[in-house]
Amino acid sequence: MVWILGILLLMVPSLELWLLVRMGYSWTVTAVWCAATAAVGWRFARQENLSLWTELESGVQNGHLPTTEGVDMMLVLLGGWGLIVPGLVTDLAGGALLVPPLRRVMTDIVRNTIRDNYL
Repeated sequence: MVWILGILLLMVPSLELWLLVRMGYSWTVTAVWCAATAAVGWRFARQENLSLWTELESGVQNGHLPTTEGVDMMLVLLGGWGLIVPGLVTDLAGGALLVPPLRRVMTDIVRNTIRDNYL
């Protein structure tokens, strides 16, 4: 399972950088774009605490539905990580998770999925 994650972490950014260059952007524009979105993603990811994941996971394992605020914070963390990974698709997905109205919808979807499938 770990090797699949490793392959994905190598392949997805490589394919996305290729996509940015194929869209006609120069390597300089691509590098600046990736650095800028990574800086923004790092800012959002640092705001959220990584121990939040452990807290949410242990709550679900104990049969508790995660709070709306907890899921919201986890989506902000995932959005920040999406911006850190270089590429257009991950930037769009990460940016979408940082928009509060879209995140509210995603929070409801995540909570309903957890309630229906894991509790």
